[in-house]
Amino acid sequence: MKPLWAIVFLLLCLNTTTAFTADWGPWEVKKAVDVRQETTTSVLQTAVQLFQKYISPVDGQRCAMYPTCSAYSLQALRQHGPLLGVFLTVDRLYHEGDPIEQQHPINKWGYIRFYDPLENNDFWLND
Repeated sequence: MKPLWAIVFLLLCLNTTTAFTADWGPWEVKKAVDVRQETTTSVLQTAVQLFQKYISPVDGQRCAMYPTCSAYSLQALRQHGPLLGVFLTVDRLYHEGDPIEQQHPINKWGYIRFYDPLENNDFWLND
C-alpha cells in the first residue's frame, strides 16, 4: 500500500510543479522592479498633476514653451524615472527664458509658443 501512496504523491507533486512553472524557463530574464523608484515617480507625477489642476489655472499660463513645462515634466518623469526626470525638468525650467531656445515659434491655443519637445533634450541618453 505504501508504494501506491508514494507514486500518487509523486505524481501530484510533479503535476502541481509543472502547472506553476509552465511559463517559466531559463531563457526568460525577469526585470527587477524598483518599488521605491516607482513610488517616487508616482509621488512626483501626482505633485505635477496637482500643480496643473489647482495652481496653474489660478496663476495663469507662464510657460512660453510647447509642450508646457508641467507636461514636459510629466513626460520626463514617465520616460526616465525620478532622478533624470527631475534633472530634465530643472534643465527645462532653467533654459525656458533663453532666447537661443526660442527659435521655433508655433501657434498653440491662441498663444505663440516655442517648440521644445523632450526628444530634443534627451538625445544624449542611451536608453
